[in-house]
Amino acid sequence: MTANIVVTGFEPWEHGSENPTLAVLDQLDAANDLPGRLTTLRLPVESGRLASIVTETLEHMRPDVWISLGLAPGLAVVAVERIAANVMDFPIPDNAGTQHSGDPVFADGPAGYFATLPVKAMVAAIRAIGIPAKLSNSPSTYLCNQMMYTTLHLLQRKGLATRAGFIHVPASPGFVARQGYPFVEMPSMAIELMTQAVRQALRTALETTEDIRAAAFNY
Repeated sequence: MTANIVVTGFEPWEHGSENPTLAVLDQLDAANDLPGRLTTLRLPVESGRLASIVTETLEHMRPDVWISLGLAPGLAVVAVERIAANVMDFPIPDNAGTQHSGDPVFADGPAGYFATLPVKAMVAAIRAIGIPAKLSNSPSTYLCNQMMYTTLHLLQRKGLATRAGFIHVPASPGFVARQGYPFVEMPSMAIELMTQAVRQALRTALETTEDIRAAAFNY
């Protein structure tokens, strides 16, 4: 049976010029080499629209694996997220002008959710192909965390067996090259490497039923 795979990325924030996750989606679509049926989604940077988009996609696609992608400027490695918290505390407004300051993602939801992906195995697999990666214990409190929490909460509410989680990627070299002081030395990673990392993570998620127990590189 062919697996259904969903990968999401975000449009650029209004305060930024690009979001490399969209380029990663384009490369995944173009390669078309994953062991499953891939659907890619480009998400608006609008807090109020995420739940309805996730709901519609889950009901229509019934995916086996769902990985959302986000940009973390200043990050030097690929970060596979382990935990999403039930809080929205935005340092800046989203593209619709909404700025939450401590609101829950879902008022009736638990304090947090763990990713249901084999996160340690994914990190190990990404590092095994020569791409730096870590296990992260905080996707921040902006839309990336909201997206991860929303997906996991709606999956539980609907009783779906989809395994889901979130991956943060660094800025692209082109983005950093356009920065002024003091951001001229911001870490970056080539889009091709990000795409390879996400592809490896997806394959690992599809092939791994139980996560590894070894201590992880994380903070």
